[in-house]
Amino acid sequence: MRVPLKIFIAGGSGFIGRHLIKAFRAHNHEVHGLARDRTRGKILESLGCIPIIGNLLTNGPWERTIEHFDVAVGCTKPGKRGQAPALAQIAELLKSHTDACSNLILSAHAAKMRGVILTFGVLSYGDHGEEWVDEETPFDPVGYGKFIGTARHALAHLSESKRIRATFLVPGWVYGNGSWFKDQLVPAFETNQARIVGAGDNYMSLVHATDLAEAYVLAAEEMGYAPRSEDRPVPRNINIVDDEPVRQKDWMASVARVLGKPIPASIPAEEAVAHGQLWVESVTCSGRVKNEKAKAMGWKPQYPSIQQGLPAAIEAVRKG
Repeated sequence: MRVPLKIFIAGGSGFIGRHLIKAFRAHNHEVHGLARDRTRGKILESLGCIPIIGNLLTNGPWERTIEHFDVAVGCTKPGKRGQAPALAQIAELLKSHTDACSNLILSAHAAKMRGVILTFGVLSYGDHGEEWVDEETPFDPVGYGKFIGTARHALAHLSESKRIRATFLVPGWVYGNGSWFKDQLVPAFETNQARIVGAGDNYMSLVHATDLAEAYVLAAEEMGYAPRSEDRPVPRNINIVDDEPVRQKDWMASVARVLGKPIPASIPAEEAVAHGQLWVESVTCSGRVKNEKAKAMGWKPQYPSIQQGLPAAIEAVRKG
């Protein structure tokens, strides 16, 4: 039996982070999470995570606490929780997020960790219409991807220069019990305010939160148990999406069926801009993303398509 890894998570109290803590603990790993204050620390404790008080943007004692941990995971999100970032905030939030991820890489290097995992998203690839997208596709961020995707080159250069192994996970639209799915999409259907934006023909690549968390565990174990090497590590991207990208209109129709609600009407993108230009760019972006690299890593999604995943996600939301 392998020795449990010591995992350090930045962003553990967020939507993805909560699922990560649960998954790492299920695999018997020791999970520590960065919390800005004791109140957030209590949230991590309630999830079974050992809190470390600190801030990625500020040097402090937390950096010494993580010495000789195995893997650092960054799943932070720019901006305030529950508030969609605005177009005017792109430069500010991109810098803040880049600085935070850079400090995580530097801290992991100083702590002599085996590697670091950072989180991007399929919106980082931009709009590719009917074409398939893989890890070799250049980043050309649209919508909410502009706050994160643009930083990839600088972060890859930093990790390589520090000779620390880096894996950049690129999740699809993550659905499940939390975040936009629970707090925005499901309530919109319940109040008959959900809408298909534009023709709805654009592809969405999705992934259930439980499956995403398992991918992080696999990536961390691959790093944590690998023999140390003197070779300069090359950062890599791994897309984490299910097997079947769906068009926006089919996604919305599927959510409606599971909820027992009517299929939403369509509205022109020009009208939807009232909800924010970045939101419109995001929901109309077409990303038909491949997952072969994740499968080669040994990832086997429990929910390979929304046909299996949506009923489980809706049930989890209804159970609270």
